[in-house]
Amino acid sequence: MKWLAVSLLLGGLLGGCAKPDFPSGGPVDTIPPRVLVTVPSDSTTRVPPNLEIEILFSEPMDRVSVRDGFRIFPSPGTSSFHWNGSRRIRISWEAPLRPNTTYQAFLSAGAKDAHNVPLGSPLTIRFSTGDAIAPGRISGMLRAKTLPTRGVPIWAYPDSLGLVPDFVNEVPSYATETDTAAAYALRALPVGQGFTIHAVYDINRNGAFDSLTDVVASYPSVIRLTLERPVADSINLVAVDPRGLALVSGRIESPDSTARFRIEARNDTDSTFVRFVERKGPGEYVLRLLPGRYRLRAVRLPGVPGEPSVEARREEVLETRPEEQYEHIDFRLERAHQVAPPR
Repeated sequence: MKWLAVSLLLGGLLGGCAKPDFPSGGPVDTIPPRVLVTVPSDSTTRVPPNLEIEILFSEPMDRVSVRDGFRIFPSPGTSSFHWNGSRRIRISWEAPLRPNTTYQAFLSAGAKDAHNVPLGSPLTIRFSTGDAIAPGRISGMLRAKTLPTRGVPIWAYPDSLGLVPDFVNEVPSYATETDTAAAYALRALPVGQGFTIHAVYDINRNGAFDSLTDVVASYPSVIRLTLERPVADSINLVAVDPRGLALVSGRIESPDSTARFRIEARNDTDSTFVRFVERKGPGEYVLRLLPGRYRLRAVRLPGVPGEPSVEARREEVLETRPEEQYEHIDFRLERAHQVAPPR
């Protein structure tokens, strides 16, 4: 059988093809490790129910990062990891694989070699206990302004769990990661059912979802795959950091080209929270604000003691949202009323 032949090939390769280690004190290793052979190979069918996955790497690997980066979907139970040296790993489960089922074994691009150099690209092995690989596919792009877009986990859940599943307690049905171009593709999915798609950011890097700190970008509707339409492309996700700053920009207009100006944003519910920026002379300004409701004003600061300040206020409250831009918030100070400086 095909999977048996590859297994024999893996055994033959184990004795060679390793990337040599640099001697102590030599050049720093920056070359990513590679996967030389997998058993089964990608798209293998008719695998036995007691199949064990084997992976041969080009060099010694960090065992913890390989263990933490490996997943199989749908899950056949708890995975057991057995190392033969530091380059070859065998993965097994207590329960047998289900008949006529397509599985996906996934290894994160963050799995590292013994010198902490990551793979760089994720590994996905699709195989089936039946005669064919499931034809479903969902693909798209991840867009973000401040959050990263490379190597971000993409999780798929059955639509029976709702548009926003319980990320803490529910394990995704399938998963992958975005590549260097921020693209992702979930392949070999079963048809005849619906999925919800989510980009998940492990902000605190603890390996588990934390609703207080982590961020999720979800596609707003269910993706249904059918025999007639097994492929769904352009399922794009937009990630916004809820703690990201908003940018407020505009111009100060004044006939006084030598004065100093301050642009202030005072929180509408907490007047003690004030953010400001100063500039010399009229011109453009940029304020960076946390999400909230603000009252804005511009002040021409006194040039000498006793000189009155001049201010201009915006009567409406500006409500800022994470990572949004608010432009053309301009102030004309020559039309403002004068107020005495504070005592």
